[in-house]
Amino acid sequence: MAIGQGANASAANSVALGAGSVASEANTVSVGSQGSERRITNVAAGVNATDAVNVSQLNGAMSGMQGEINSVARNAYSGVAAATALTMIPDVDAGKTLSIGVGTGNYKGYQATALGGTARITQNMKVKAGVSYSSGGTVWGAGMSYQW
Repeated sequence: MAIGQGANASAANSVALGAGSVASEANTVSVGSQGSERRITNVAAGVNATDAVNVSQLNGAMSGMQGEINSVARNAYSGVAAATALTMIPDVDAGKTLSIGVGTGNYKGYQATALGGTARITQNMKVKAGVSYSSGGTVWGAGMSYQW
Protein backbone atom coordinates (compact mmCIF):
# COMPACT_ATOMS: atom_id res chain seq x y z
CA MET A 1 0.00 0.00 0.00
CA ALA A 2 1.34 3.43 -0.95
CA ILE A 3 -0.20 6.71 0.24
CA GLY A 4 1.10 9.98 -1.20
CA GLN A 5 2.23 11.37 -4.52
CA GLY A 6 5.04 9.23 -5.93
CA ALA A 7 4.93 6.83 -2.95
CA ASN A 8 5.98 3.29 -3.85
CA ALA A 9 5.44 0.12 -1.82
CA SER A 10 7.00 -2.50 -4.07
CA ALA A 11 7.79 -5.24 -1.53
CA ALA A 12 5.40 -7.78 -0.01
CA ASN A 13 3.45 -6.57 3.03
CA SER A 14 5.08 -3.12 2.85
CA VAL A 15 3.59 0.34 3.37
CA ALA A 16 4.89 3.67 2.03
CA LEU A 17 3.45 6.80 3.69
CA GLY A 18 3.97 10.28 2.26
CA ALA A 19 5.04 11.83 -0.99
CA GLY A 20 8.06 10.08 -2.48
CA SER A 21 8.23 7.42 0.24
CA VAL A 22 9.72 4.07 -0.80
CA ALA A 23 9.10 0.72 0.93
CA SER A 24 11.30 -1.69 -1.01
CA GLU A 25 11.82 -4.35 1.69
CA ALA A 26 9.20 -6.88 2.74
CA ASN A 27 7.25 -6.29 5.96
CA THR A 28 8.34 -2.66 6.40
CA VAL A 29 6.69 0.73 6.81
CA SER A 30 8.49 3.68 5.21
CA VAL A 31 7.84 7.40 5.73
CA GLY A 32 10.58 8.64 3.41
CA SER A 33 13.29 7.57 1.04
CA GLN A 34 17.07 7.66 0.87
CA GLY A 35 18.03 11.34 1.01
CA SER A 36 14.47 12.36 1.97
CA GLU A 37 14.22 10.98 5.49
CA ARG A 38 11.39 12.13 7.76
CA ARG A 39 10.69 12.11 11.47
CA ILE A 40 7.64 10.46 12.99
CA THR A 41 6.28 12.86 15.61
CA ASN A 42 3.83 12.59 18.52
CA VAL A 43 4.70 8.95 19.13
CA ALA A 44 3.35 7.47 22.35
CA ALA A 45 5.70 5.58 24.64
CA GLY A 46 6.06 1.94 23.64
CA VAL A 47 4.43 -0.59 25.94
CA ASN A 48 4.95 -4.05 24.45
CA ALA A 49 8.19 -5.77 23.46
CA THR A 50 7.53 -5.18 19.75
CA ASP A 51 6.45 -1.51 20.08
CA ALA A 52 8.58 1.36 18.83
CA VAL A 53 10.40 3.43 21.42
CA ASN A 54 10.28 7.24 21.46
CA VAL A 55 13.22 9.54 22.23
CA SER A 56 11.96 10.20 25.76
CA GLN A 57 12.03 6.48 26.56
CA LEU A 58 15.44 6.07 24.96
CA ASN A 59 16.88 9.01 26.90
CA GLY A 60 15.48 7.58 30.14
CA ALA A 61 17.02 4.19 29.45
CA MET A 62 20.37 5.74 28.55
CA SER A 63 20.34 7.89 31.69
CA GLY A 64 19.67 4.84 33.86
CA MET A 65 22.45 2.91 32.13
CA GLN A 66 24.87 5.81 32.55
CA GLY A 67 24.06 5.89 36.27
CA GLU A 68 24.92 2.20 36.55
CA ILE A 69 28.16 2.71 34.60
CA ASN A 70 29.10 5.61 36.91
CA SER A 71 28.42 3.44 39.96
CA VAL A 72 30.64 0.65 38.63
CA ALA A 73 33.39 3.18 37.87
CA ARG A 74 33.20 4.68 41.39
CA ASN A 75 33.49 1.23 42.95
CA ALA A 76 36.39 0.30 40.66
CA TYR A 77 38.24 3.56 41.40
CA SER A 78 37.68 3.07 45.14
CA GLY A 79 38.95 -0.50 44.85
CA VAL A 80 42.13 0.62 43.10
CA ALA A 81 42.68 3.23 45.83
CA ALA A 82 42.10 0.58 48.53
CA ALA A 83 44.52 -1.87 46.93
CA THR A 84 47.10 0.88 46.55
CA ALA A 85 46.74 1.83 50.23
CA LEU A 86 47.38 -1.80 51.25
CA THR A 87 50.56 -1.98 49.18
CA MET A 88 51.90 1.20 50.77
CA ILE A 89 52.10 -0.37 54.24
CA PRO A 90 55.84 -0.89 54.88
CA ASP A 91 57.10 -4.44 55.39
CA VAL A 92 58.96 -5.67 58.47
CA ASP A 93 62.65 -4.81 58.31
CA ALA A 94 65.37 -7.44 58.38
CA GLY A 95 66.29 -8.28 61.95
CA LYS A 96 62.89 -7.15 63.28
CA THR A 97 59.95 -9.40 64.17
CA LEU A 98 56.86 -7.19 63.99
CA SER A 99 55.75 -4.25 61.89
CA ILE A 100 52.50 -2.29 62.15
CA GLY A 101 51.85 0.41 59.58
CA VAL A 102 49.38 2.56 57.70
CA GLY A 103 49.06 3.38 54.04
CA THR A 104 46.98 5.65 51.87
CA GLY A 105 45.98 5.51 48.25
CA ASN A 106 44.26 7.73 45.72
CA TYR A 107 42.99 6.91 42.26
CA LYS A 108 41.02 9.36 40.10
CA GLY A 109 39.99 11.35 43.16
CA TYR A 110 38.94 8.35 45.27
CA GLN A 111 40.87 7.90 48.52
CA ALA A 112 41.49 4.97 50.83
CA THR A 113 43.30 4.35 54.09
CA ALA A 114 44.79 1.04 55.20
CA LEU A 115 46.11 -0.48 58.39
CA GLY A 116 48.18 -3.64 58.49
CA GLY A 117 51.02 -5.55 59.96
CA THR A 118 53.71 -8.07 59.21
CA ALA A 119 55.17 -10.61 61.62
CA ARG A 120 58.35 -12.61 61.12
CA ILE A 121 57.41 -16.01 62.58
CA THR A 122 60.79 -17.65 61.95
CA GLN A 123 63.90 -16.54 60.12
CA ASN A 124 62.39 -17.96 56.92
CA MET A 125 58.65 -17.30 57.40
CA LYS A 126 56.59 -14.08 57.43
CA VAL A 127 52.84 -13.47 57.67
CA LYS A 128 51.14 -10.27 56.63
CA ALA A 129 47.57 -8.93 56.97
CA GLY A 130 45.85 -5.64 56.32
CA VAL A 131 42.53 -3.92 55.91
CA SER A 132 41.72 -0.90 53.76
CA TYR A 133 38.72 1.44 53.89
CA SER A 134 37.35 3.48 50.99
CA SER A 135 34.00 4.91 49.89
CA GLY A 136 33.50 1.77 47.80
CA GLY A 137 33.80 -0.57 50.78
CA THR A 138 36.28 -2.48 52.88
CA VAL A 139 39.11 -4.54 51.41
CA TRP A 140 41.23 -6.96 53.38
CA GLY A 141 44.03 -9.31 52.60
CA ALA A 142 46.43 -11.71 54.22
CA GLY A 143 49.43 -13.68 53.10
CA MET A 144 52.36 -15.78 54.17
CA SER A 145 55.76 -16.38 52.67
CA TYR A 146 58.51 -18.88 53.32
CA GLN A 147 61.98 -17.91 52.14
CA TRP A 148 65.23 -19.87 51.91
